[in-house]
Amino acid sequence: MRDMNKKSAFTLIELLMVIAIIGILAGILIPTVGAVKKQANIAASKSQLSNYVNAISMFKSEYKFYPDFGASAAGDSYTVSLNSPATSTAFIKTLSARTTTGAPISATDAKSLGNRRKIAFHSFSESEFYLDDSDVVSTDQLADRFNNININIEIDGDGDGFVKPTGADKIRTPITAYVEIDEDLGAPDYTLWD
Repeated sequence: MRDMNKKSAFTLIELLMVIAIIGILAGILIPTVGAVKKQANIAASKSQLSNYVNAISMFKSEYKFYPDFGASAAGDSYTVSLNSPATSTAFIKTLSARTTTGAPISATDAKSLGNRRKIAFHSFSESEFYLDDSDVVSTDQLADRFNNININIEIDGDGDGFVKPTGADKIRTPITAYVEIDEDLGAPDYTLWD
């Protein structure tokens, strides 16, 4: 017969075994979750870059020339580096027909940027902008999902349908984009052509 006063409980060894198993599982899962998050951020950033490439293609279809965003369009291809507020602002104004505050661009800006009809080819969302150290959105600086501002757009400069990004072979596309590594942020580099 069973003693009614006796209580069942885990022994110390059983508790230590459960804690050890949980520790082992956590050790396996935590790095995996970090890698999945990194890949998700790369995928979201590549989507952002693809949207920029599509917006520039639509601009070209509308106006029959590529916007230069202040870059010199000499040689096989030219690179538009969005790592400065001045270039990011020109990029935003040209492709959205809006200022960094969201107001419509002026007729003077529209003419100088080449978007004379003030067509919105892309609508920039808050997730595309740089967050400063105080987590304040800087609407004059574009960044990827890692908060990396080293975004580059490569545009065909001579009309042959190829671009030659720095450090890469010639690629059969009139526009592509890539992001350079930022070791301080721990942000990886990646390209649209991979």
